[in-house]
Amino acid sequence: MNLKKLIKTIRYLLEGCAVKLGLMFFGALDVKKAGDIAARVSKFVGKKLSVQRLAYDNLSKALPHLNQDEKEKILDDMWDNLGRIIGEFPHIAAYSAAEIENIIEISEETRANLDAMRDSGKGGIIFSGHIGNWEIGPKVLVSYGIKSSTVYRPLNNPFVEEMTAKLRDVDMIEKTASGGRKIIEVIKKGGFVIILADQKVSEGEKIKFFHDDAITTTSIARIILKYNVLLVPARVIRLGRDFKFKVELEKPVVIQKTTDINFDILLLTREINRKLEIWISEYPAQWFWVHNRWKK
Repeated sequence: MNLKKLIKTIRYLLEGCAVKLGLMFFGALDVKKAGDIAARVSKFVGKKLSVQRLAYDNLSKALPHLNQDEKEKILDDMWDNLGRIIGEFPHIAAYSAAEIENIIEISEETRANLDAMRDSGKGGIIFSGHIGNWEIGPKVLVSYGIKSSTVYRPLNNPFVEEMTAKLRDVDMIEKTASGGRKIIEVIKKGGFVIILADQKVSEGEKIKFFHDDAITTTSIARIILKYNVLLVPARVIRLGRDFKFKVELEKPVVIQKTTDINFDILLLTREINRKLEIWISEYPAQWFWVHNRWKK
């Protein structure tokens, strides 16, 4: 092992130890207290990081009607939300379906949509974003008897990745070539795949997102159009700071096809971005503004 690789391994081990202690600490606390403590730490540290400027710039460009005080309040609350996600993680990861039902609000319309989706006999893709607490969504589907898998990018640190993956009691699909094949397998068997569609990707098309074009994956649209399966918008919104959430799952998107498949792919991808814009504009403090979404 060369020196560079050795240093990286040691760093990963130290990070893994820190994460392990953090998970044990927050897991030993009441979930509300864990969220409160993590939120305070997140706000204190986050606002001192260089990405605070990136977040402010992203917010300013995407929602230019906001004044400075409004933007600063949104970013304060964003760090608060991100901290709570960290503090809540070991608890939510271990929650049963019954425990999840105790912390969520679901409208009759969403319940009807969940029932219809479960009974349709047809698989598909559920798209969402890094809004509210996205760790809750897969647990809700399990509680409704809906077979689902979540697409995710494995963490760079293999020790942290192994720890967090073991905690989650849901099926995960890595963003790899083999993961792409598994997505198709799940859908063909009538299952659903959850994809958080708001992150920058290395391969995709320039699609408008708020104020400017952003590299956006077209894989969701390609799968939906090729296999004629369901595309379902869903989100989880945090309700205040009392560890309560609102789950919203909409009816499947009505797919419009033309004779130009490439046009259809771009149009459907733009519709996904437009839905994300609406959600983020409604709850801007619950989105991940520190992500460099518009990086060229």
